[in-house]
Amino acid sequence: MIKNIAVVFLILCAYVAFAEEPEPIILDSVEVSAERQKQRGNEISGNYMEKTGVQDLQQALRSVPGVTLSEGNARGESSFSIRGFDSSYIPIIVDGISVTSPFNGRGDSGSLLIGDMESILIQKGYSSMMMGANGMGGAVLLTVAKPKKGFELYLRDSLEMDSRFSLSANNLVASVGTKQDLFYLKATIQYRDVDHTRLPDNYTPMQGSVQNKGKRLYSDSDDFKTTVIAGITPTSDLDVWATYIYQSSDRGMNPPEVGPVYSLQGWDDWEHQSISLHSNYETDKLGVNLLVFYDTHDNILSSYSSFIHVDADRPNRITEYNEYATGASLNAGYIINEKNSLRGALTFRQDDHWGYRNDLVDRNDVHVKENKISLGMEYEYQPARKLRLAVSGGFDSLLPDTYWSRANVFAEYMQVSSYKIDAEDQWLLAGQAGVFYEFIENHELRLTYARRNQFPTMSDRYSTRVSETLPNPSLKPEVADHVELGYKGIFFNSLNVDIAGYYSHVNDKMAVIKVPDPFNSSHSAEFTTNLDAVSFYGLELSSTYFFSHWLDMGVNLSWSDYSIDKSVTDAKTMTYYPAFTLNSYVEILPWEDYISIMPVFEYMGERWTDTYGTGSLDAYYLLHLFLAFNITDNLRIDMSVRNIMDELYETRYNYPMPGRTYSMGLTVRF
Repeated sequence: MIKNIAVVFLILCAYVAFAEEPEPIILDSVEVSAERQKQRGNEISGNYMEKTGVQDLQQALRSVPGVTLSEGNARGESSFSIRGFDSSYIPIIVDGISVTSPFNGRGDSGSLLIGDMESILIQKGYSSMMMGANGMGGAVLLTVAKPKKGFELYLRDSLEMDSRFSLSANNLVASVGTKQDLFYLKATIQYRDVDHTRLPDNYTPMQGSVQNKGKRLYSDSDDFKTTVIAGITPTSDLDVWATYIYQSSDRGMNPPEVGPVYSLQGWDDWEHQSISLHSNYETDKLGVNLLVFYDTHDNILSSYSSFIHVDADRPNRITEYNEYATGASLNAGYIINEKNSLRGALTFRQDDHWGYRNDLVDRNDVHVKENKISLGMEYEYQPARKLRLAVSGGFDSLLPDTYWSRANVFAEYMQVSSYKIDAEDQWLLAGQAGVFYEFIENHELRLTYARRNQFPTMSDRYSTRVSETLPNPSLKPEVADHVELGYKGIFFNSLNVDIAGYYSHVNDKMAVIKVPDPFNSSHSAEFTTNLDAVSFYGLELSSTYFFSHWLDMGVNLSWSDYSIDKSVTDAKTMTYYPAFTLNSYVEILPWEDYISIMPVFEYMGERWTDTYGTGSLDAYYLLHLFLAFNITDNLRIDMSVRNIMDELYETRYNYPMPGRTYSMGLTVRF
């Protein structure tokens, strides 16, 4: 497949090289409405993403202060945390729809291709209450791109090579669209084919390790995504559109670097489909948005005892997840007068999870269905031109509908074929407030407070984790209080600074404890309950400085710390929580509008790998180089070298990351 697409790459090069007098183009721009201006957070620049060849959400998040990436875990998934809250507390929302798993609340950010997205906004702590339940740690908001011209064509193909210049991956994005007076239409196809990744040359296998030097075992993967958006604009203030998204992934195996005893897991099938209908009515004072959607997640996870079993296609356990989500939301805003405005949102979502497990002996089933209803209201008052006060409040509810299971060892002890659980409804109040004061032109201070909640996921309450954990359907929600003091300003029309100090305290944090096994007194079982409390605090800085028309630089850094205020398990440390991270770049434009040279530097500090402080990962730094050549207004060629120093590093213990990687890409845009 890689060779075939490489041929397409060369054909495109030839086509563009001989094209006659291409017409000038207008680069895509983000349409900013009054509604969007009120959404505060870190927005990832589309220009930065294009220059650094970003393909998925995980790569895009690398430059955001306060974000810690986690890659290379046992299931080959990528995830992230924001200010100490892992990804299960931070919904990934695409056009108002959470795309994370209904069962465990997580999403593989490394498989979420973003070539069809217009913008990415990261909110922390003080985040929108218009998106429905959960989001205790913030939210990642993505917007699907709509066409903006009568005819649009975008083609990008890039080839990757490992440190030995062996072809290792191909990435393709193609989209075509049109915008007319009364309608618009756009279709995007994305495909990523990874043949392998290669470990750094200084990698030394552990004694007895199954992983040798060179290519990473079972590091191949495939991702495919198609997005279609179609809309009508019968009047200037009404926009009605439908979106269809389909994505499938084969994520490879990603084995740990261990000795002779090990286990392997791999996603044989991973599919996500989303169908949604949107309508947006917006006048000078009134804005109304209606959303209706239906989502499906179909995943198959296979577990193997060894590579011999992988090669023989003999898994010792197959777990299949079929999940469905349907819902609707009504979001409205009204500008009462120059000083007062009001917004509100009512959302409903139903999650339906079916689990099937085949351990080559018997087949078992799990069915969980639950509903969530949320109401959020926000009032904004502007007593003076440079002072704004915002107050939000609302409630979230979790309404269990069905729990039925045969896939549970405890049902076998009770000698019943299946059992049901009647869980209680849960209702939560949430609120937040903010003061925003522009004390000097282009210099703003902000002080915000937010109380946010997080319902336990289906997995938290019902999963027995291969019959080793007692389910706890009575788990309570976790509650977090966030306080942030921040400043944003512009100096000399060239230096942009955004700095924030924050403090977050979490109560009723879930913890896993050991309890006597009710069916076997000589053994213990794990049990998840609400017992712990923890605090996170730190400083973040995001800054860009434009020295001249040919030189600029950016710095994103964060310092963070924590205190474990109460832990029933006597935990001493937070895992994978670095005290210091840094991402910075310098962009050099020796020939303005034609050549861009951008070195990028990353640093991540030391992290604990267990809760007792007995194991850690060393700090690491990475250096990358990105080159871009704008041959014409329609043609762009870019090259990059990632991990120039061929650094050996890990973001998860026992999962070494790729070494030096080269890439070359071609972009054609009309």
